[in-house]
Amino acid sequence: MKKIWVLLFIFVAFLLSACGLSKTQINEMSSSCDVMLEVRYIQNDSIALYVGNTMFVNTQQVVRSDFFPFLVSKRDPMDIDIPTATTVLNSPEEFIDYLKGSASSLSMVGLVMGENVKNEIGFEESDAIQKFTELLKTVEGSSLILFHEKGGQLVKAKKLF
Repeated sequence: MKKIWVLLFIFVAFLLSACGLSKTQINEMSSSCDVMLEVRYIQNDSIALYVGNTMFVNTQQVVRSDFFPFLVSKRDPMDIDIPTATTVLNSPEEFIDYLKGSASSLSMVGLVMGENVKNEIGFEESDAIQKFTELLKTVEGSSLILFHEKGGQLVKAKKLF
């Protein structure tokens, strides 16, 4: 009888894992995004870095009660260590315009929750998702895909809108 329960459990576990997106599908979804917003915990840092089509947002920026002013520094992908001037974005409109400055279309935006975001005191993933969802819903015709990262790899994907 125990063998039957073990086999049934294994079968159900396999069935549930087969229903999820594959690693290849998740990577394809991320590569089709016009812009990626990656939320990460970086100790003693309070600005976002915009490299290529990816904005690395520090958890400190999300935890604050006021999302704006939002500080971001655009970096050259070939030499990320060279500092550039910091841009201060004071409103949702300025934030969206800034993203559109590098990506002409914001039809698909990816939001990545890094595995270390829980290291920030007061960080709530649901609050961060809500803040970015409210910002990006203002872009007509856009969609937002939520990704989760573990060990440097994207492991989950879910279309939010």
